[in-house]
Amino acid sequence: MNTSTRRFDIMLAVRRIVAVVVLLALWQLVISLNLAPSMTPGAWDVLTSIWEVLISATFWGALLQTVTAALAGWAIAAVAGIVLGLLIGAMPPVDRATSVLVDFGRSFPVIALMPVVIMLLGTNIRMEIVIVALSCLWPVLVQTIYGSRRLESAVSDTVKVFRIPRPLYFRRVLLPSATPFIATGLRIAASISILIAVSVEVISQTPGMGRQITLAQELQKWDVAFAYLFFAGLLGWGIATGLSALEKRLLKWNRLSDD
Repeated sequence: MNTSTRRFDIMLAVRRIVAVVVLLALWQLVISLNLAPSMTPGAWDVLTSIWEVLISATFWGALLQTVTAALAGWAIAAVAGIVLGLLIGAMPPVDRATSVLVDFGRSFPVIALMPVVIMLLGTNIRMEIVIVALSCLWPVLVQTIYGSRRLESAVSDTVKVFRIPRPLYFRRVLLPSATPFIATGLRIAASISILIAVSVEVISQTPGMGRQITLAQELQKWDVAFAYLFFAGLLGWGIATGLSALEKRLLKWNRLSDD
């Protein structure tokens, strides 16, 4: 890393810190001037609660429940979405036949299916995993389909002329072409998984961070509720950032080809 790049990274980090400090100061100012609803906690109260929540055993148990459900649902969606997306995208007749179903599925609010899933599975972690998987399926599926369509006509013609076997075509042509799109879908789905897991826990009272948010609201501990919301957002951001860094490392060849 050269000096100019290091200097740019330092300046960017400083600007981000300044932005956060300014936001917290404005938040506290609004509270001090009584411009926010009375239930809204101050920035300092939330920061204090963040530390108190962090050192409590309840938080770590709730975090484990939420992460387990989110990652399990995300993994199921990843496998199903990649397999189905490659099959659909690689076969134009199937792609045309399923386009309406895919467009409908990606637009449908999956959380509306929760009462039906609860009736079938009950209020437990299995139900939560199913809802998360259904929600995460569509970003992975759609991105994989887009990636499978990415093949240039020259590549497709070469495959046909040389009669490349289907297994070899899949490994050497289709999968590398679709991988950047698949990685994007997986990253989007990972962030969605945390959001859906917490939402399901809030609505159904399944054990996890969402339930702790609801319990804090019922006890009117709004600073604790905000603290759990902070950790939910931090968790989603951390997963997305980690996957983005992994994508840059593993798909460095794709970035080089785009330069």
